[in-house]
Amino acid sequence: MFSKRAASIALSLLMASSTVWASTAKNLETAAQKGQVAFVLVTDGSTADVSNAKTTIQSVTKQNKKSVMVELDRSNAANADIVTKYRLASMPVPMILVLNPSGAISGAIQPDKATPEALAKMIPSPKKAEIIKALSEGNAVFITVYRKGMTSVETVNSTCAMACQQMAGKSVQVKVDMDDPAEAGFLTDMKINMVSTEPVTMVANPQGQIAGSFTGEVQVTQLVASATKKVGGCCPKTVAKPDASCGPTTKK
Repeated sequence: MFSKRAASIALSLLMASSTVWASTAKNLETAAQKGQVAFVLVTDGSTADVSNAKTTIQSVTKQNKKSVMVELDRSNAANADIVTKYRLASMPVPMILVLNPSGAISGAIQPDKATPEALAKMIPSPKKAEIIKALSEGNAVFITVYRKGMTSVETVNSTCAMACQQMAGKSVQVKVDMDDPAEAGFLTDMKINMVSTEPVTMVANPQGQIAGSFTGEVQVTQLVASATKKVGGCCPKTVAKPDASCGPTTKK
């Protein structure tokens, strides 16, 4: 039979575990409600000192109010649902995950490779976050980059809508305004021709690979074919890594 002291200790440990879980879950929920990106520092019971990682993350969150740091101890049984959801059980730790307000992961980096600049760049623009969410749900994405006044915008939008209907809910269209300053970095990364006089539609298959690119009017059959095509090669370009290349590595 437990002594009163043992029972008190057990209760304290149980409350502490519940508090950690409540804190982690609540912080993620609050971040999502505020539209913030969460830098999730994943650790376990054997993780070494992560004070440098915290300092690096905090240097970014102080400058960018649309981001926040959340700590997650995967060895805490109370966090089992999160560990399962994001498949963290076999992930090397410590690890910094970039979690969008939608709940989709947009990036991951080991603390020893993280710099304030690298972390800041991992914060997705609103439209990139929308694309990542769609991909995380298993959809192909028709990314239409346009500027107001382009003559074929409505035709392209209509074609994308028909392609989405033909794919029976397995694709979405995301429209990105060329003149939106919040998307400038994303469009630069995607190497969009910013002087184009017609809309540019890029097709990302459900794996996030860029499987097609079209300027101006496009056919439904072309969009569907691209959306269902898997891109081969050693390093296919993706939304997350638009600079991917199969070029040889230079030896130093």
